[in-house]
Amino acid sequence: MKTGKISENVLKRSVLKRCKSGREEVAQGSGIGQDCAIVRSEGQKFCVLHTQAFTVERMEKIKYQVYCGVNNLCCSGGEAVALMMAVMMPEQGEEDLLRSIMDSADTVCRECGIQLSGGHTEISGAVQVPVVTMTLMGYAKEPHLTKDIRQDLELVMAGYPALTGTALLAREKEEELKLRFPLELVETAKEFDQLMVGKEAAQIGWDCGAVAMHDISQGGIFGALWEFCESNGIGMDADLRKIPIRQETIEICEQYGWNPYQLLSGGSFLMAVPDGQKTVAQLKQAGICSAVIGRTTDKREKVLHNGEEMRYLDKPAQDEIEKLVYRDARQESE
Repeated sequence: MKTGKISENVLKRSVLKRCKSGREEVAQGSGIGQDCAIVRSEGQKFCVLHTQAFTVERMEKIKYQVYCGVNNLCCSGGEAVALMMAVMMPEQGEEDLLRSIMDSADTVCRECGIQLSGGHTEISGAVQVPVVTMTLMGYAKEPHLTKDIRQDLELVMAGYPALTGTALLAREKEEELKLRFPLELVETAKEFDQLMVGKEAAQIGWDCGAVAMHDISQGGIFGALWEFCESNGIGMDADLRKIPIRQETIEICEQYGWNPYQLLSGGSFLMAVPDGQKTVAQLKQAGICSAVIGRTTDKREKVLHNGEEMRYLDKPAQDEIEKLVYRDARQESE
C-alpha cells in the first residue's frame, strides 16, 4: 500500500466493515468523512474525540496536528479540553529529540487552551523517526453530525487551501526555492502557518446556520469535498476558480509539479450553509478569508468546473505532501 491515508476502497473493505461492535451511547462512530466520535455523556453534554497518528520529520508537524485535532472537534460542535499523546521513539533517537517533541506539544496546547494530560512513551527498533499518536478530547452541548449535510446547501471555504503543505515545503526546500524565486516569496510561504484559521471561524459558521462542517487537512480541498459529500451520499457542483488560493502556493507547487488542491490544508474549513453570502460576510468581517465555492445537489456526481471545462471529482488521491523527502529529523532538536 502507498504511504499516507489508505484508499477509500481499502478503508471500506478492511476497516469500516470490521467495526461491528455497537453501543447506544455512541451518536457518531466510524465512517467516510467522520473525523470525530461523538459519545453521549451524563447531563446535557456529549464527549467528542478525535485520534490521529503521524511521523515527526519536522517539529512544525506537531503544531499542525494539534490544530487539526482541535479544528476537527470544532467541526463536530465541540470544544477541545485535553490531549493524550503516545510517542514511539527510534532507538537512535536522543533524549533531546523527545524533549523537543514534548515542548512543542505543550506549547501549542497552551496556545489552544487545552491540557496535555497524559499518554505513553517507548523506544522501538521498528521506527526510523518518531511516531506520535494524538487523541483530542472535548465536550459539545449540541453536537453536529457529519451525516447532517443535505442537498441544496451552499459550500463555503474559510481560509486558504494548502497553507500547511506550502509552509512545510518552503522550509524543507528553502535553499532550492531561493534560487528560483524572490526571497520575499519564500519567506512569506515559510510563515503560512500563521494564517491558519481556528475555532473562531467555526463558531461564525455555526452562528450563521451551518448544517455541517469539515476540517480540510490531508488530501487538501479535493479530498475534503469528496469526503464531505460522500458522508451522506449527496453530490456537489463547485467552481475551482472560486477557491481562494495564495499565489505563493501556486508558484511553489508548480516548481515541483504538485497539485495545490490535493496538498495538506490544515487550518481551513469547508462549511455547508443555507446562506453562503451571509456567512462569507461575517467571516470577512472577522478578517477571515472565505468564499462561496459551490453547492450540494441531490445527485451523486461531484462536479468541478474550471472555466468552460467540467469534470467529475475523483476519490481522494494521496496527499502531495507524501512526496516530500525530509532531512534527518534529529536536526530539528539541535
